[in-house]
Formats: sequence, C-alpha cells, structure tokens
Amino acid sequence: MPHADVVILGGGIIGCALAEELARRGQRVVLIERSRIGAEASSAAAGILAAQMDLTTPGPLFELCQAARQLYPRWVVHLERRSGVSVGYHVCGILYLAMTGRQAHAMEGRARWQRKLGLRVERWSPKDVRRHEPSVDGRITRGFHFPTEAQVDNVRLMQALAGACRKAGVELREQMPVRRLLVSGHAVRGIQTDRGDLTARIVVNCLGSWASMGGTFPIPLPVEPARGQILAFSAPRRLLRHALMSEHAYAVQHEDGRLLVGSTVEFAGFEKALTLAGMYGMLSGAQQMSSVLNQCTFLEAWAGFRPYTKDRLPILGKTSLHGLFVATGHFRHGILLAPITAKLMADLVLRDRASVDLTPFSPLRFR
Repeated sequence: MPHADVVILGGGIIGCALAEELARRGQRVVLIERSRIGAEASSAAAGILAAQMDLTTPGPLFELCQAARQLYPRWVVHLERRSGVSVGYHVCGILYLAMTGRQAHAMEGRARWQRKLGLRVERWSPKDVRRHEPSVDGRITRGFHFPTEAQVDNVRLMQALAGACRKAGVELREQMPVRRLLVSGHAVRGIQTDRGDLTARIVVNCLGSWASMGGTFPIPLPVEPARGQILAFSAPRRLLRHALMSEHAYAVQHEDGRLLVGSTVEFAGFEKALTLAGMYGMLSGAQQMSSVLNQCTFLEAWAGFRPYTKDRLPILGKTSLHGLFVATGHFRHGILLAPITAKLMADLVLRDRASVDLTPFSPLRFR
C-alpha cells in the first residue's frame, strides 16, 4: 500500500502552500485534489490582499492578517525563484469610497482603531480622491486610502505555487476524489480514494468549501460555500491607480490591463451560477465609483465558492483524532493568509506548537 508522511486534501492555495512548506522541511508529501490544482476559489479570486480595509474589528483574525502581510514579499520572491513565474505582486493601496455619511462614519471608526495600532489610513476629501485617482468621478462623501495594501495575480500565483511544490518534491495527484478517511482507534491512518488506499501518519483537510466531506468528516466542520461572481474586462493599462472599493462593488486592475469587477456574497449551496441580479449589482456599484469603466470591453465572467464559517474565522489546528488536522474556512482572505497558514500549520504538525496561539481558530470550537 502506498505511503506518505503527510497527505494534504485539497489543491487550492492553502493546501499547496502547506504541502510546499512541509516538503521543504523534509516530509514526503502527497497532495490529493478531486479536480485540478487551483481550480476553485484560488483561481476565481481577484487577488486583492486586504490586511486592513475589510476587517471591522481588532482581534485574532486581524493579527493573523498582519502577520501574513509581513511574510508575503519574501514568500513571493521564494515562489518566483523556485518556479520562474512572475506573480504580479505589488503594493498599490486600496481606496475605499464612502458614498453616504453612514458609510463614511463606519469607516472613520475603523480607521481610528487601526491608526492607534500604528497602521496607515489616510482620510481623503472628494477633491483629494480625484487628484490621486482621476478615474473616480462618482458622487462620493469621503475616501479612505489604505496605502500598504497589495494585490497579486492569483492565477499566476497558483501556477508558481504548483511549480514550487513540484520542485520541493510534492507528489500532486489530480482528478482523485477522496472517499473517506482511514481511522484506527483514535488516530488517522490515511485515506481511501477511487484509485486505492494511501497510508500516512498525518492528514490535513484543506478542502475549502468541501471540508465537511459530505458530512463524513469525523468532527463537525460547519463550512459552507459563499458564492462570489466576478466580471472581467479589457482596459487600457493604468486606467486605475488603486484597487477601488465601495459597499457594493470593487474594481481592481492587474498589470496586464485586465480589470476585474466584483463581487457578490451569496449563499446558494454549490450552485456555481452567474445571475442577472448579481451582475447588475456589481456593474451598478462600479459605475457609481467611475464612469470610465464604461470604456472597458467585456471579456468573461465566472463564479466561485469561498469557504465561509459563521464566526468568519478560519479553522486551523488539531482535531480530536491523532494525526488529523484542518486548515480551511479562510473566506475572503485565503490568498492573503496562505503563507502564514502554511508556516503555522507546518510548525504545529512537525513540532506540536505554533508561534501564534491558534486556539481562536481551533476545529474543536464547534463541538
């Protein structure tokens, strides 16, 4: 029977990042993916690395995002060197546009506590906004600029990460659904797949929205898919200087000129559909920010599933079965949190401790 030190379930950015980290630390890692590497949320995202803008309160998730942001530049350099793929990482800032007094008031409070923590948030008048971002011509009340936020081309990032996995010796097995876990007593012993059994002393569930394994996972994992729809356009390069966000939409432009407008948050099960209501809402929100988007040419649209938990915290840590771990539920922050998740989970798997207290994220909190 084939054997590995560690089996990773799920070939999204979290699973691939952890697999690559563990392989570089000397483990024989097999990654199992039911479809293609990066086929779901990791490639469907827009690549915005928001460590501040959309976090409403301080706390464990906010601190985890700050740790991830510190790791990101070095992680990107590592992946690009290992794979030869440029991932389009750059710090361009996020500009949040408040259209109403209520929205401005809410963001003022967020900016206040973040500044107290030593983070940069700039408060711009409508005139300031148009000077720094000429594309904005909508009726706005206030702008809030988060200058240290970044973005990445997440599709190229997944290509680089897959290449780095292979370079590190990770065995990537695609098109291989998992039937069930192999358990003996109070310990996991491996997995059963359509192509036979695979034994391992460690199994890590990185299955994203599918983490409950159809209800067969041995502990409760209340993760559900939050559908997001995104529209892609061809646009002149540098049409936008920043990633633009409002309460109803965002617009972000990659270095190759592609401009993405998103995104919805819908709870419709695993129905990966594009809807008229969703597309209309995104376009209306984008047009409220800028009429220059009317110059863009439509390319394509898609939908994907973000793994969502009710408390909006990821699930990271040990389960009640020896050797069984979970790393999922990252919702909007999977692309950002990939390097810190890989580091902390690898530490936990190999040393039985992590440099960050993972108690708030424990899988056992749902018992």
